[in-house]
Amino acid sequence: MERVYSSQILALVQNMQNILKLHGVESMITNQYLSAAVGEIPPIEAWPQLWVADEDLDLAKWIVEEAGKDHPEFHKIRICPKCGEEVDGHFAECWHCGTRID
Repeated sequence: MERVYSSQILALVQNMQNILKLHGVESMITNQYLSAAVGEIPPIEAWPQLWVADEDLDLAKWIVEEAGKDHPEFHKIRICPKCGEEVDGHFAECWHCGTRID
């Protein structure tokens, strides 16, 4: 097994685990409860870590890298075809009328 992701915030590690699972990559989180050891070990060593099997390593690294990128299409404003309202690019539906925006 190899570590592919680590964060000071457990929720971010859990979110990345969910992203991997959506792509069919099984993983496990370690160090969930190690924060009590800070002081005895370096703080970064106590951060929660996400580990995957060796056969999934390349795919998992690519997924983690892509998930961490800033995707410009999420920032562009789209216009709702039904009501004409401006909708941020990361939303799939119009906030005003509920129309699905593709």
